[in-house]
Amino acid sequence: MSVFRPTARTESPDGRRWEIYAYRFRLPRRRRFLRRLADVPAATIRAFRSDEWTIQALSYAPYPLEETWTTTREFRDQVLAQVEGGIARGESPRPRNARYLSR
Repeated sequence: MSVFRPTARTESPDGRRWEIYAYRFRLPRRRRFLRRLADVPAATIRAFRSDEWTIQALSYAPYPLEETWTTTREFRDQVLAQVEGGIARGESPRPRNARYLSR
């Protein structure tokens, strides 16, 4: 699983295409460029120590949509399947064993 390519792709009944990503690596939100360069090694180390996974569903057309959840390694595959299935059925995904972050 990688931040750079989707773990799954699906299409909702309205024709909107979704890409679903699963990753552990997460940078803090900062504006200054040099500060972000220093954050990359620290975020990498935290990712290897952490059991928290981020599941993110993205759609770009006709306008961008994003939904994000966090879960643990134990439930990662289950949450991915629930998100993919919910989107394919046209529902707003509500996976168990995951914490909703944003829409």
